[in-house]
Amino acid sequence: MKMDKNLHIPQGYRQTEVGVIPDDWEVVKLNEKAFIQRGKFSPRPRNNPKYYHGKYPFVQTSDVVNSKGKITSYSQTLNDKGLAVSKLFPYGTILMTVAANIGFTGILARDMACPDSLVGIQCKKSLYNKFLNFYFIYNQKKIDYLAEEAAQKNINLSILNNLRIPMPPKQEQQKIADILTTWDNAINQQTTLIEKKQQLKKGLMQQLLTAKTRFSEFSDDWKIEKLKDVFNFKKGSGLSKGKIVSSGDFDCVLYGELYTIYNEIITTIKSKTNAKEGFLSQYDDILIPASTTTSAIDLAIASVIKKNGVLLGGDINILRNIYNNICGDFFSHYLTYIKKNEIAKYAQGITIIHLYAKDFGKIEVHLPSVKEQQKIAQVLILADNEITKLQTELALLKTQKKGLMQQLLTGKTRVKF
Repeated sequence: MKMDKNLHIPQGYRQTEVGVIPDDWEVVKLNEKAFIQRGKFSPRPRNNPKYYHGKYPFVQTSDVVNSKGKITSYSQTLNDKGLAVSKLFPYGTILMTVAANIGFTGILARDMACPDSLVGIQCKKSLYNKFLNFYFIYNQKKIDYLAEEAAQKNINLSILNNLRIPMPPKQEQQKIADILTTWDNAINQQTTLIEKKQQLKKGLMQQLLTAKTRFSEFSDDWKIEKLKDVFNFKKGSGLSKGKIVSSGDFDCVLYGELYTIYNEIITTIKSKTNAKEGFLSQYDDILIPASTTTSAIDLAIASVIKKNGVLLGGDINILRNIYNNICGDFFSHYLTYIKKNEIAKYAQGITIIHLYAKDFGKIEVHLPSVKEQQKIAQVLILADNEITKLQTELALLKTQKKGLMQQLLTGKTRVKF
């Protein structure tokens, strides 16, 4: 590695081929400090049922990619015949993906077998597996960059054998891993809490949006109406992704953003344009995408827009209330979660799937009074706000962990041990 003469190196640090590191850190080749072996499971028996349904867990690439650093789940189990054509790695081994999704890692929570799309890395005494795993996580993109382009992108074993890594003293490795594990635990706890809150919200919606549970002040029967009798149907027009500009004069919504950006309630508009195309929104319009290239069920989502005068692009179905008897916040939740499958039935097409308002306008809906709609919406919005707050806290934890990894795994910040 060429030395940068203009680089200021703090006292107690030195320039190396892996960057500036503390004087007491080593630079080592990975195969000097770990045993590296490719998994085994040839393509021929891979789909043969006689090798499966045994006592040996069999990990595949997707299991490692989704492991979040600790491999506890597995795709299949192998019997003795299956194990004979595979490779069993012991508890504590780091598995790395070396084909397709490259450079993702996780530590085995028990003995497991794996195919040749994974590599097992077993640390020797002076290298701590949790430290090395965090180092791999931090450098995943760099490892992917090292992969060779062929018929399928993959990493040659010799590349990993010769990979040079910084290695602190063993006690410092353990301390760094302990700190980062603390953040991982907090992230996992927060993720679990969000999932629980989301499940609670789903249960709440199922009760409130179908009148299974009602507030004590409401007792009137819900009316049954057809969508076409409650709404005028409009259609967005014009606008394309190429006409979005960050400093544009006009707020706009494209149909694809209904999938990727917005949820049931749109209060802040993300995109702007200078084009004067599009159909102008009215407060409480319900927006439903009109086309997709994926599946019909993806079209069955509704968002209420809480702003007048926003340009609505093509391929957006717009439902505009006729009689002022709709709370948009209630109705976007109702259509998305209660009428989702029914709406999807009216989608048509193969390569591109379309959803036309004239077709799904015949769907029957159950409507409480506007006041009851508003009350239900308030409860659901509170649940949404709580989930959003937890998601913001989760994003902060992930940012903090990223910053810690950058400081600790490079030696810029030292830990006491």
